Amino acid sequence: MLMELTQSVVGPLQVEETSVIEFPEGILGFSSLRQFVLVEYENSDPFKWLQCLSDPELALPVVDPLRIFPDYSDSPAAEDLASVQAESAADVVTFVVAIIPKDPLESTVNLKAPVIVNFKKMIGRQIILESSREVRTRIIAK
Repeated sequence: MLMELTQSVVGPLQVEETSVIEFPEGILGFSSLRQFVLVEYENSDPFKWLQCLSDPELALPVVDPLRIFPDYSDSPAAEDLASVQAESAADVVTFVVAIIPKDPLESTVNLKAPVIVNFKKMIGRQIILESSREVRTRIIAK
């Protein structure tokens, strides 16, 4: 079934029901918002957008942390994997949420609370790592 999102941060979208990612606990700061879709927007590589379906004005820029930090190696804990019905870390894709201010050179990512998605089950969760990662890590070092 096709859903029409006439307004979104990235423009009008047609969303296949099978591409909707359920976040049973919502996302930090948005616990009541549960349905998102991952959108690739032209000219925004390596960033993608986690577009909320119930609030078209909410789209979080996300990126695979390995695209920015090749040495990123934090793996989700077993209970985090279980929460998205994943059998192993290989079953999930990890994204980090970016903050992109007016000056893109000041952009940061949240390495402390990545988003994991099991695309086989279309279930996602934002987790908080036990590591000493920063909530705001600069993408471009000063």
